[in-house]
Amino acid sequence: MRFSLRLKLALLSLLLLLFPLLGMRLNNTLKNSLIISQQETLTLTAQAVSAALTDRNDLFDREQFHGLNQDRDLYLFQLSNTIQLDGKLDDWRPELAQAEEFAGEHLISSEGQYVFSSLNFRYLAGKQDKYLYAIFDVQDDHVVYRGKESLRLDRSDHLQIIIGDTHGQRTYLITARKEGWVNGFLMPDVPIKFPVTEQRIQGVWKQKRNGYILEIRIHLKLLGNKIAFIIADVDDIKSRKIKALIGTSNLKKDKAPGLLLSTSTPIEEILKSLDRPYARIRIVDRNQRIRAQVGSLRTTEVRKKQSDKLSHQINELMHPLYRFFINPFLTEFQDQASQPTELDLHGIREGLAGKHSVTSYLMEKGQVEVMAAITPLYEQDTVIGTVVVEQTTNSILSLSNRLIEETISLSVIAFLFGGCVLLFFAFRISARIRRLRNQAALAITPDGRILNTIHRDSASDEIADLGRTLDAMLSQLQQQIEHREQMADNLEHEMRTPLAGIAASVKNLRQEQLTTKLSDSTAPNDRIMEYIQWVERDVQRVEELLTSIREATTLKNALLLDSMEIFDLGKAVAVWLEHGWRPVFNEVEICYQEPEQEILIKGDPVRLRQALDKLIENAVSFHTPETPIELTLENHEDTVSLLVINQGPTIDPDKQQQIFHSMISNRTVKDKEPHLGLGLYIVRTVLDHHDGQVSVQNLSDGRTGVIFTITLIKKAKGK
Repeated sequence: MRFSLRLKLALLSLLLLLFPLLGMRLNNTLKNSLIISQQETLTLTAQAVSAALTDRNDLFDREQFHGLNQDRDLYLFQLSNTIQLDGKLDDWRPELAQAEEFAGEHLISSEGQYVFSSLNFRYLAGKQDKYLYAIFDVQDDHVVYRGKESLRLDRSDHLQIIIGDTHGQRTYLITARKEGWVNGFLMPDVPIKFPVTEQRIQGVWKQKRNGYILEIRIHLKLLGNKIAFIIADVDDIKSRKIKALIGTSNLKKDKAPGLLLSTSTPIEEILKSLDRPYARIRIVDRNQRIRAQVGSLRTTEVRKKQSDKLSHQINELMHPLYRFFINPFLTEFQDQASQPTELDLHGIREGLAGKHSVTSYLMEKGQVEVMAAITPLYEQDTVIGTVVVEQTTNSILSLSNRLIEETISLSVIAFLFGGCVLLFFAFRISARIRRLRNQAALAITPDGRILNTIHRDSASDEIADLGRTLDAMLSQLQQQIEHREQMADNLEHEMRTPLAGIAASVKNLRQEQLTTKLSDSTAPNDRIMEYIQWVERDVQRVEELLTSIREATTLKNALLLDSMEIFDLGKAVAVWLEHGWRPVFNEVEICYQEPEQEILIKGDPVRLRQALDKLIENAVSFHTPETPIELTLENHEDTVSLLVINQGPTIDPDKQQQIFHSMISNRTVKDKEPHLGLGLYIVRTVLDHHDGQVSVQNLSDGRTGVIFTITLIKKAKGK
């Protein structure tokens, strides 16, 4: 069976591509199966949690899952950092980004038209240790402090804290005479009583360019189940009347503070019994706030165990390559939500509408993907919240990455092995090509003879076919050349024999005519004499043709026997012109300006004159009558150029290189002299022997004609 090089390369390339394609296909199949399995597991876990909490009326009542109001209920953060009462915002990050804004829509009362820049604030509260911490970033165009001698607390900018429990409501007030430490005061039920300092409410008042920052802490024992904060603005330092009140609850409208909500410890205790590794379970109320949370999303990447030091080094070496294909993910990230937020608006709303769903979202700037199963939480037939079970896809990505790494490793090994095979294959092919090239180079000798040195290759590929083709081609060329050489000898021999007979017959005929003339004293027949002249002229013409053919055939061999000498080309052209070309072509003007300095070249003067004879003869043959033949010698740094210019017909640019081949003639009109297209071929052969060049171009100076250029290498004097 015959296998071509293309088929061998195609089969090898197909094998090299098979490893990564199979690995990627297996990786995608495994990844899809793991994702489906994880979705089903999370959904079953969420349904189990929902079943455990369903119809727990006492628990939902105690944990205030009823009567929720998004506009007035306050939720506590689980603060990330330790809070210091210093009036600075730094330790409130990252939760500060989720602080709530309070402005005109939360306005309780106002004297005149409300202006946003006159009063608005950001609020944030959280639970840490035994205290509730809250910060108020207030924008106030006129900050008015409490007078030094004033006993009234409500005659300056201040904060009102309304706490509600089963015993009713209490109002606390915080104001300041200047920047610094502040305390809370319990406001009396009747105006005749004085406020009482409350040491369990403390804070720091810090003024800023366009308002102030109030940072407070309240002991948890002081709190009830309801709370509201109201910022009072006093702008007139003389009248000290309250200009505006903005609060988290509108007591005039709602008649009560909002609920103080945080994560539910009883619910979290129930969830701990249902917790699963590397998963987080959340209970979300109807306001989409997290009311209970257990578990963690953080896990560790399952790393492939390195069996030895070598495999570990290989893994480290290929790690930069793995990075282009694996799915990066974080194993260490912050997964505790300090402020209850909307996990996925569409998914949570579907759960509150009584539908089950599975969704996913990104966290940590898109580097961690979290899959969440959402199931409604019922009390009898009413949905009071949702159960959200979350887990990262890190375990799936870890297994997928491991498979990708193994696939890449096997692919690299396969490519290395295939590369070695291809390299060996390429070396073998290149060696055969070089061997064939060397054989082809030796098949032609420097003098142009063919010595067929191509060895036939028994292989059945394209290179062997090329070798066999070259061998057949060279054999045919060699036979044709031998036939042409023999044909020239045979032609000369066969033609000279009858020509000799013709010449003898003509001689005898002439002698007979002369004898007849002398004996009879009568004039010879003029017509017979004319025929005799024609025969003599044709005989001479045939001899000239044979001489030209023989000269062109044996020229290369003859050139090898010629001797080279250094001579002045400028003076030689002048001598050849004066004693050769002008006497022969006396009816044509030939112009030449001999250079003043010597132009020395190395060559055979006889052969170079032979080449110039052909060029001058060609120029005279094609020139327009009454126009001169111009010879110009141009002296360059390392070369010399002899230009032969004649005005007349031009040469087709496509044929300007072909006219220097043998048996090629550009003549369209025949004349008395024989022309076989060998003249320019002789010129090129002589110039090649002298390491020179010959070229032809049409005139471009406005005249019609051609210019032949001979270029030769100069020789310095003394060399």
